Amino acid sequence: MNHHVVFRHQAPELGRILLGLLFTFALSANVFPQGGQRGAIAGTVRDTTGAALPGASLEIINQATNVGERTVITNTDGSFSATFLPVGTYRVVATLAGFSKTEARDIRVLVSETTTVNLTMKVGGITETVTVTDVAAAVQLASPATGETIQNVGDLPLATRNFFSLLALSAGANTEMADTAALGRGSVSINVNGQRPVNNNFQLEGINANDLNLPILDNVPLPNPQTVQEFKTQTSLYDASQGRNGGGNIQVALKSGSSHLHGDAFEFFRNNVLNANDFFLNRKGQHRPVLRQNQFGFSLGGPIPAGKDFFFFTNYQGTRAASGVSAGTTLGTNIPVLPTDRSEANLIPAFFPNGLPPGYSGLDPVALGFLNLPASKCPGFNDGTFCIPS
Repeated sequence: MNHHVVFRHQAPELGRILLGLLFTFALSANVFPQGGQRGAIAGTVRDTTGAALPGASLEIINQATNVGERTVITNTDGSFSATFLPVGTYRVVATLAGFSKTEARDIRVLVSETTTVNLTMKVGGITETVTVTDVAAAVQLASPATGETIQNVGDLPLATRNFFSLLALSAGANTEMADTAALGRGSVSINVNGQRPVNNNFQLEGINANDLNLPILDNVPLPNPQTVQEFKTQTSLYDASQGRNGGGNIQVALKSGSSHLHGDAFEFFRNNVLNANDFFLNRKGQHRPVLRQNQFGFSLGGPIPAGKDFFFFTNYQGTRAASGVSAGTTLGTNIPVLPTDRSEANLIPAFFPNGLPPGYSGLDPVALGFLNLPASKCPGFNDGTFCIPS
């Protein structure tokens, strides 16, 4: 039995829909969005004459674990892409019948970025191996996103051991001056391209790490710098896989185990005995306040003997701190009440009972006029006589 489906007047409309879908896929063929803490490798494979080599097999191998993460085949135009790769260093091995095996080493995959690798294969036997270097593009070619990737965070001098203090190194980002004498890790608030801090998006290992109330990371325990492999603040033009808010997009990738056992121990030490006294404390004859900070711990990672291609990474940090420097802000409560007579002659003894400071002969005329602003100038907010109530 044959079934015939007849499209009458709907055929032109269906054709437009199919054409639109085809056009959409064509536009997105070379776009490789990366979610979370992942990255990608993309590029082309050609022969020595520059002709594309379709059907070439490329194995993407993690150099730290020696595990093959992905195997891809080049398209008809010789292009390939391996997406959602864990952050790390890779080698790319290309094979094709009639050509020598070609291997590219030390290919860095950065968080949320696509590394471009273009390979050239020579005619020869499959048993022959050609190793090439410096094939990865030095600049980001696959995305217009702007931002800064920071690595080796544990080696950087951080006063509060809070790596978020490095977020402002990206173009268009700024933050307030951190209180490095405060207890704890210190709060870091970042503004990207003039937007409020609540417009940012924080992801830890690709998982939403924002506060439940507002998209900030103030109340989420931070991993210490020894556990951070790299992080990136994307400030603009990132793709939809990174989006949530219109501000900065902060991606943090943590370290993982490798095929070799490795570890380290650390101690971060601060003590007021080694510090110079504050200028203003010196002028008052006061001694240096207590400031002691000890942060210590270890990291250990490697293969799991009982499991093939399984690895582990563990870390511990202890903190012992005492600070007499940042004790808070003291506000005096002996603020004089504004008198009903707000002439300059009456205001000076009210606010300056010992006379004006040296070099001053009177009150600022703008401040004096503001204090005497009549109630008629600010209806709904006055004491019946002045705008500023007594």
